Amino acid sequence: MGGEIVLVDAFDAMSAGLPPLTWVVYAVFSVLLGACIGSFLNVCIYRIPLDQSVVRPRSHCMKCGKPIPWYHNIPVVSYFVLRGKCSSCGEPFGFRYAAVELLTAFLFLAVFCLFPPAGSHPPFGFASVYDPEMEPLAALRLMGLIPVYWLFISGLLVGTFIDFDHFILPDSVTIGGMIAGLILSTLLPELQMSIATSFSADGSFSINAVRCHTSLAGCKASAIGLAAGFVPLQTIRLLATWFFRKRGRIGPDDYAMGFGDIKLVGAIGAFLGWQAALFSIFAAALLGTFVSIPVLLAKKRHLLDRIPFGPYLSAAALIWLFWSVPICTAYFRLFL
Repeated sequence: MGGEIVLVDAFDAMSAGLPPLTWVVYAVFSVLLGACIGSFLNVCIYRIPLDQSVVRPRSHCMKCGKPIPWYHNIPVVSYFVLRGKCSSCGEPFGFRYAAVELLTAFLFLAVFCLFPPAGSHPPFGFASVYDPEMEPLAALRLMGLIPVYWLFISGLLVGTFIDFDHFILPDSVTIGGMIAGLILSTLLPELQMSIATSFSADGSFSINAVRCHTSLAGCKASAIGLAAGFVPLQTIRLLATWFFRKRGRIGPDDYAMGFGDIKLVGAIGAFLGWQAALFSIFAAALLGTFVSIPVLLAKKRHLLDRIPFGPYLSAAALIWLFWSVPICTAYFRLFL
């Protein structure tokens, strides 16, 4: 590809990033911002399936209709201070509102941990994004991945909880994710990353994270990732639909697989590349199997009909985002 990509050693990467104290300040900011964004995501999760504006009207009680004042709308804190009830009529709010805020805050912090303070490794086995010999300007560009990853995670959370509630994945998340992934990969080509393996003469190997370096390469990699996620699943969907319709197992207007799941994998590929898309398909199926086995053993097969596939895909995408290099390393060490 001649100058279109740069190799970043994913094992010896020591951060060329922020001083430790400054890093802590920004980490705390990430948590607070994540909680606030999580509050907005709750609004999106509730209103998008109802085709309501996520901006107006302002947050209000679903029972009495009274607006929630700002001092009763502080993420996480207000839920526990008010004991999960409306201050006006006492209508209980589900704990999931606070859970979404906490989860968003945690994931925002986790993204920031991909960029550890100077002289340290990321926690929890995360793969560092930095290379010790990286030029300061290149390191600064990589910091731009943080808000992009935050946006990606926010979309996954909205899609996941809407899928739980309504068994749909809205186009604003799926198609919007495809478009956003293509645009952002063009503007910030380093967003597109794939895993490359190099072998030495003695049989040892090393894992490298390959990041795009030019806008053209980023756009091309994003388009390939989108296609890698969308085309195979759509082909399977059409063939399976034809097969089951021919045997009368589904109606003439029914499909063997939800189209929203296919579009979601396309969005994952558009953001994270073709390897992430294929991994998400495989890992989501594996996660679904792990969940299904205890349910089947408990003879509660009907519960499987209440578990959508979108959350598995989202979980798989997050696993790839944070642990792609360790996963590939473990795979090669196990089979080579």
